[in-house]
Amino acid sequence: MSAGFFRGTNTDQVKHVNAEQKIIKDMEKNKRFPDHYSKKVDMAKVSMDVMKPWIAKRITEMLGFEDDIVVDFCVAQLSEPPDKGLDPKLLQVNMTGFMERKAGPFVSELWQHLLSAQESPVGVPREFIDQKKEELQKKKEEAEKVQEELKRRKQDLEEAERQARGIRDQERDRRKSPRRSRSKQAPSETMDDDRRRDDRRDDRRDDRRRDDRRDRDDRRREDRRRRDKSESKSPQPRRRDKRFEWED
Repeated sequence: MSAGFFRGTNTDQVKHVNAEQKIIKDMEKNKRFPDHYSKKVDMAKVSMDVMKPWIAKRITEMLGFEDDIVVDFCVAQLSEPPDKGLDPKLLQVNMTGFMERKAGPFVSELWQHLLSAQESPVGVPREFIDQKKEELQKKKEEAEKVQEELKRRKQDLEEAERQARGIRDQERDRRKSPRRSRSKQAPSETMDDDRRRDDRRDDRRDDRRRDDRRDRDDRRREDRRRRDKSESKSPQPRRRDKRFEWED
C-alpha cells in the first residue's frame, strides 16, 4: 500500500471524498451555506427519539411522498457521526443526491433544531416544546368549550323542565278552583261561558232523551217480535172423535 492512503480505503473512496470536499469549497466560495452551520452540535445531547419522527414527517412533506430510504439515510448520518464530529455542510451535500434543491432548506432547518436540542436539558428542541404546549392548550380550550356547551344544554333542559312543571301546576290549580279562575274573567266572557255551558247541558239532556226513546222503541220491538214468534209456535187444534185434541 502506498504512503498516501489510509488503511481500509480505496481509490474510489478517496475520489468520492475529494469530490465532496470540492463541492463544499465551491459552495462556501459562493456563500451557499447559512451562518449557523459554523456552530457545532453534540449529538450525545440530542434526543433522537424525538428527532426521528420530525425527520420522517419533514422529508415526506418536502418530497411529496414517503421515502424510507432517504429517512433512514438521514437518521444514520446523525446517529453515527464521524470521529471529528457531524458536519452540516457534508450532510447537505449527501442529502442533495436524494432531495436535490430541497436538501439545503431541509438540512438548515434540521441543524437549527439540533442546536436548540443540545441546549435543552431533555435534548428536545425548544420549538417542539412550544408546539406541544400549544397543542395541550388547544386541547384544554376545546375541553373547556365542550364542558361549557354541556353546562349550557343542562341549564336549558332544567329551564324547560321548570317551565313544563309550572304549566302543569297552573293547569292543576285551574281544575281545582274553577270559580276562582272564572272570577278573573270579564263579565261578558263569564256570560258567554255560562251560555255555552247551558247549551252543552241542554244538548246532553236531549241526547239522553233520544237515547231513552230509542231504548223503549227497541224494547217494544223486541217484545212484539218475541210475542209473534211464540204465537207462531202454538199447536193447532183438529177435530177427532167429535173432540178437539191438541197436536204436538
